[in-house]
Order: sequence, then structure tokens, then C-alpha cells
Amino acid sequence: MNAAALVRRLLGGLHTGRLLSWRARRGQSRHQPFLLWQDRSWSYAEVYLEAKRYARLFRARRQAAVDAGTLAPGAPLHIGLYLDNSPAFLFAAFGAALEGDLVFGLNTGFRGDTLAAVLARGEIRLLLADDNKLEFIEQIIDQPGVPGRDQILVHGDNPPAGMQRLDEALQQPGEPGQRRRVHGGDPMLVIYTSGTTGVPKAIPCSHLKLLAAGILMRVRVGTRRRDRGYVCMPLFHSNAWLLGIMPMLAAGGSFVLTPRFSASGFEGDILRHGVTYMNYVGQPLHYILKALEDKYPDAESIESTLATHPDNHFRMAIGNGASAVDRQKLIRYLGMEHIYEVYGSTEAVISTILMPGDPPDSVGKAPSKVLILDENDEQCPPAEVDARGRVLNYEQAVGEICARVPRDNLLFDGYYGDPTTTERKYRGGLYRSGDLGHIRVIKGKPYLYFGGRTDDWIRKDGENFSAETVAHFAQQHPGVELAAAYGVPDPVADERVAVALKLRGGASFDPEKAFARFMQQQESEGMDPKWMPDFIRIVNELPLSPTHKVLVRHIKQQHFNLDAHPDMQIWFRQRGDQRYRRLTADEYALLRQAFETNGRGHLLDTG
Repeated sequence: MNAAALVRRLLGGLHTGRLLSWRARRGQSRHQPFLLWQDRSWSYAEVYLEAKRYARLFRARRQAAVDAGTLAPGAPLHIGLYLDNSPAFLFAAFGAALEGDLVFGLNTGFRGDTLAAVLARGEIRLLLADDNKLEFIEQIIDQPGVPGRDQILVHGDNPPAGMQRLDEALQQPGEPGQRRRVHGGDPMLVIYTSGTTGVPKAIPCSHLKLLAAGILMRVRVGTRRRDRGYVCMPLFHSNAWLLGIMPMLAAGGSFVLTPRFSASGFEGDILRHGVTYMNYVGQPLHYILKALEDKYPDAESIESTLATHPDNHFRMAIGNGASAVDRQKLIRYLGMEHIYEVYGSTEAVISTILMPGDPPDSVGKAPSKVLILDENDEQCPPAEVDARGRVLNYEQAVGEICARVPRDNLLFDGYYGDPTTTERKYRGGLYRSGDLGHIRVIKGKPYLYFGGRTDDWIRKDGENFSAETVAHFAQQHPGVELAAAYGVPDPVADERVAVALKLRGGASFDPEKAFARFMQQQESEGMDPKWMPDFIRIVNELPLSPTHKVLVRHIKQQHFNLDAHPDMQIWFRQRGDQRYRRLTADEYALLRQAFETNGRGHLLDTG
């Protein structure tokens, strides 16, 4: 028996529902608020009682499926949550945890064929949805694998024929069916990250993995019972669970849940609720800073107002993708102790954390198991950098972040229903993250620096998605012969989306028609709004491999660097723009200034 199997066996009785139940019954935490939502709060005991109501509902639906012969006795019920942030999402997740059922957190950006595919591949038999999602469900209701009318309307009063309202469903009388025995190694929550085809990959998170995330935060960053978290990231995102909810559950603390992220609402929320802790991703953190800087006349005014405000108890934040400049600003404005920038993914096989005293632009000390490998699987040398932080040996030092991790481990059991992609993740006896990075040795210690996604992936707003999927939508535009998609630097965090288009003979690029076509693809063809290209480059040729795969490494490295490549034809849009416009030398100078202001100017010099 290997180490992972032994731990599963020893800790098999420990699961998320059991921890919630223990806190709900423990005198010290029974009446402690756990969830705060708008003007309401639920104690640990009240959240547990709500979770039990949902658990009874799931047990009844599971038994009905067993009786109908559509689910094997003893198998878990697969429940899809196609929901915006709300207490119902939390109650449903913990209700499934008590029953040993499996919740699939469906990204609310899923549409059309993508939505149908994840429902079918996940074998989802019960779907809980908001009323603002009904039109997207109706579009796919007759496709194979979609759970027919076995659906529950969570928010709204007028469900379609055959669809039940949540309040009615929760009134299920009695104790129907048998409870499942829950094991710590069982998956509790499935989170999606995009695959290399059009179907997003489903990553199961076991009870032990979720509990370990919470306990790790308690040990490493010191979360405690009197902490109050702030969860404004979507609950279908691993950031909300691994860095937001589970640390508070492990510590016996509480957290504020918001319907959606609001930069302008942040200040009022943290002061009103006495928030001490938050989880974040880089772009939203930048928007919070911008909202504060727009409201107050200068940085000194923000600091003098907020850092010493009697209702400001903010002490730390943890997340990923924020620049060192933005982190230092937030620490100053709010009088915080530290911001723990982390590197990791939903798979959670590799993780690092920026501790006090670490180089602020790193993501923390690199564990000994971490390797940086080039395209030939050779280990890359440490980076050599100049005074501006620019990597001088970029071609040699930057490679894929990998790790010596056995296939059987406690953190990542593979992608649900996708063994082929799972095996590729562990190719050659190593775990492949799909991320670019490099190592810098500083005072004799190796520190990891994250450099974006590899060519097959794009990371935007804290989410990873397939470059191939973006290219697929661009390829469908009139006049396009061949399309490639890739990530390019963002002045704040992560990447922006770029496509390179080779046009057919005689075709010309019309930026207005291109914008309109991408919007149409979002509205009716299953394109996630996040996949909308930010940059469009027109090229005469795209380099191809012997197997006719587009080689994007070179154009990715050039990105939109007009200083080095002034002849590039590039159109771009900023957030909120309703059109594409030509990237001129003057526009590029403004972009570069934004990078320099945020301490990310060196990212533009790779091309």
C-alpha cells in the first residue's frame, strides 16, 4: 500500500460534512456566524440544518433514480449547480457532502454545446438553476445526456412546465431512501477548467483535498476563529472554495458572501461586516484599487481614511495573479499585515505561497519537487536578470512548470470522465502544469516566478481555458483561412486573449464585422464572454509543424510589441469597448505606460 492509499484509509472517516456537523454541535462555535449574506447571517448550526434539508432532497432524488433503474444502488447522485452566488449554492454543496453525493459547479458562462457536453459527460441527473439561466437550458433541453426536466428552479417564481421550484422540492416529507456512507477520499465538488478541445475538463475535489486546503491556510497564514472572510469570487471557481470558504470552516471563522464581485462595493462591505481576510484573483484586486483611487483625491487620503478607520479590521488576503505593485498598494491603503500571493491550480498538485520576506514579485519558494523543463524535457537553468527584472536568458530559462509527483496522490485523482487527458498530465512520469515559469536563485534559495500559460492555454481573470477553443470560434469568421489563439501579457495580471488570422486570398479584415460576429457567437453559439479576443493580429502566414499544427510560440513571444515589430497589423479593444481599433505607436505607448506603472514593463521586452 503506497503512502496516498494509506492516508486515504486512515482518514477515510474525515469529510467536509462531518467537520460542519462538529462545528454545528460544538458549544464554542454552534452560534458563531458562518455565512453572512446581504442583511442575513446563518450560524454554523443553521447552515448545518439547511444542509440537512438539501441532503434529504438529494436522498429522495437518488432513491427515485435507483428505483427507476437509472442509477446503480449505492452510487452517488450527480448534481449540477448552474447558479450565481447565493446561500443556496453553499447549502446544496454541504447537503451533498452530508449525503456523499457529488456536486458539479457549472461555470455560468457555459452555453450551447459546451453546456450540453459538460452535463452529458458529468452524467448529471439533477440540475439546480437560476431563472436567468433558463433560456440557455431550453436551448439544449433535447440534446443527448441533458437531464430532461429533472431540474429545480432555485430563484424565480415561474418555472417551465415540469420544472419544480426549490421551496416546493425542499418540502419533501419523511426520510426517503438510505444514506450513503461518506469517505474522505470521495469527490465532493467538481470544478471546471477548459480542456484542449471544446469540452471543459472536470476536476474532482475530494473531501480530504478541500479539508487540507483549509487546514494549510490555518497553519501557514494563521487564519483564526475571529477572522471574517470576504468571498466575492464565483462559487463555481476553486479560488472561492480552496482559499475562501474552507479556510474559514477549518478555523471556525465566518465569511461574507456577495452575489457578484463589485469593486465599488468593496469598501462598504469590509467596513460594514468587519472583514479581516479575503481571497482574490489579480484583475478584481486591481479594480478594487482603481475604485478607491477614483473615489479619493490621492493615495495619502485613502491611507489616512481607511488604514486607521475604526471599522477596518482587515489584516490579510490570499490569492493569485496580483502584481507586486497592486499588493503593496492594498497593504498600504488598508494597513494590512501581508498579502499571500500563491501559485497553484484547481488540480493543486503544485502550490507555492509568498511568505513575508520572500521576493515580492515571486510566488514563493520553489519546492524541491518542482522542475522547469524545456520543449525537449531538459531542465532549464535558473534565470539571469538585469536591474529591471528582465530575464536575460529567456529562451533558456523559461519553460513548463513540472513536478515529480506520483500518479496516485491525495491532491489530484485525474479529470472526471477523461482518462486520456489525465494521462497526458502525467506524461513521462512527471506532472505537467501547463504553466510557464522560471526559477531565480536569490541568497541561495530557489524562488518560482510564474510566466503565464503554455501555448495551448490562456489564463485570464484567474481562469484557464483552451487556446484551441478560442481559435475554433475565430476560424468561423468570414474570410478567415486559418486562426491561432494565444495569451499575451496583461498590464495588471494574468493574460489577455489574442488571435492571429490568416485571411483567404482577396479577403480583408473588417474590425466592426469581427466584433459583431464574436458577440453573436457569445449570444447563440456557446462562446464564453471571457474568450472574446482582446487583440487581433493579421498575418500573411502562420508557421506549421510537420503535422500541420500551428506553432504559436514565436508570435506569442512577439505579442503586440510594436517597438520591436512596428510593421505588425494589430487591432485591439480595452475592457468595455464596443469595437476594435488599430493599435498604433501612440496607443502602444499608452499600453506600455500602464505596464510600467504596474511594475510589469519587463513582460513586454520578451518579443
